[in-house]
Amino acid sequence: MNPKTIIVTGANSGIGYQTALGLARQNHRVVMVCRSKERGETAQQKIIRETGNNQVDLILIDLSSQQSIRDGVAEFNSRYEQLDVLINNAAIFDITQKKAQMSDDGIETIFATNHLGVFLMTNLLLPALKVSPAGRIINIASKGLLAKPFMNIQFDNLNGEKKFNVTDAYYHSKMAQIMFTFDLAERLADTNIATSIIRVPAVKLDEGRYDHIPAFLRAIYKFKMSFSISTEEMAEAYIKIATSPEFAKVSGVYLDENCQEVKASKQAHNRDTWKQLWDVSAKMTNLKQSIPV
Repeated sequence: MNPKTIIVTGANSGIGYQTALGLARQNHRVVMVCRSKERGETAQQKIIRETGNNQVDLILIDLSSQQSIRDGVAEFNSRYEQLDVLINNAAIFDITQKKAQMSDDGIETIFATNHLGVFLMTNLLLPALKVSPAGRIINIASKGLLAKPFMNIQFDNLNGEKKFNVTDAYYHSKMAQIMFTFDLAERLADTNIATSIIRVPAVKLDEGRYDHIPAFLRAIYKFKMSFSISTEEMAEAYIKIATSPEFAKVSGVYLDENCQEVKASKQAHNRDTWKQLWDVSAKMTNLKQSIPV
């Protein structure tokens, strides 16, 4: 397998860490994008020790901050000539959050991180992806959207100004990612870049991540985790879609944890909503150069 240059966001823990580890084992150049310098460096050194692959690099980006994204992309472009795969894994979801919180840019943090951060970083990295013979973009949605069959983009509530529920805000951001992926695939149809999105089911996470929540909620999560797949198993799907030749030209598809195509909701296929979401996202991120429809 020819080594690729691959960005994995949220690479210091969970699925992101296991993905970065698996890709490093395959001798790819892995660029770990993390928010925390301490956690990022710890994970980076651990992967290098376990794999013997010294081409595991770290770039610090806070996806809720548009300036951090712009600085991080500038750093990437100064260090690398091309990007072969972008895995937009990072997302935030804190079930204890009760009120909308604003980012440094004055945007509700879940939407800012899980959608706008991905939108901006992906657009800024497109020139580097176009240098690759076969660039790939992988975005992440949630199987939990099956419980929200009528979820649509709430253009009048993007900052939680009318109402806020952390679970709804999370799934709303993931619906935005599905629409963004479908739209992006069509906009890039005449390029060398394939774009897909993975529907992630419940995944076993480190129970220590929930030490701060009430005991009864920890019990619920522990029960839920008993029916969940492991982060290693989920990472296998990421890695396959990122590197396998069979996915080199697969674009505009919604895939499950077994890398099989699944259906998104009717709302997710509304092209008018795609365009409105794109235009709003470009305005909110001050993106000057955008891909034409």
